Amino acid sequence: MVDRPPRNSSGWRDILAYLKETESLRVLDFGATSSHNINYLTGMGHSVYMANVVQEAARPEWLKVPEEGGPARFDVEGFVEANLNFSGRDFDVVLVWDTADYLPQELVPALFEKLHQLLRPSGRLLAFFHGAPPSPQTPFARYQLTDSEQLLLLASGTFPFQQTYQTRQIEKFLKGYASFRFFLGKDNIREVIAVR
Repeated sequence: MVDRPPRNSSGWRDILAYLKETESLRVLDFGATSSHNINYLTGMGHSVYMANVVQEAARPEWLKVPEEGGPARFDVEGFVEANLNFSGRDFDVVLVWDTADYLPQELVPALFEKLHQLLRPSGRLLAFFHGAPPSPQTPFARYQLTDSEQLLLLASGTFPFQQTYQTRQIEKFLKGYASFRFFLGKDNIREVIAVR
């Protein structure tokens, strides 16, 4: 599996500036565990927690068949309780990346609702959304942090792309935040920074 080309990120540039000007932040990084990201963030004096929810959501045990029959439904409540429970911790920065695009559609609103609860006042959330489905040959990527606005994208599994979200849908996910700003990348990926 090959890595994807690096990408410039206006959102990461702004979050990086915040990380550099503020001390002792608590960061939640969604994606495959990355010793590089952990070392990079702790080297700046921050604490970091990882949450690989895309891999976990792909497990078949989260699909429940209703007793009365019909199609299987994703167990949103059970998943949130098991995978987005950080033992009372809250966070200053949440790096969601493009996680939402690879999760079951019914889980995404609950994810953003939970993240709003987990963010401290004035905390920042960075999320990416594809403007169109990527090629089926495009691997799911882990975003590796750098000391510039460029992010390295390392192949991290073969999880299926689930959904493209429109700007209005994303704004609905961010209801309750004090503010949010969108950036459009050259690669047709919309980035958003939301401040609680």
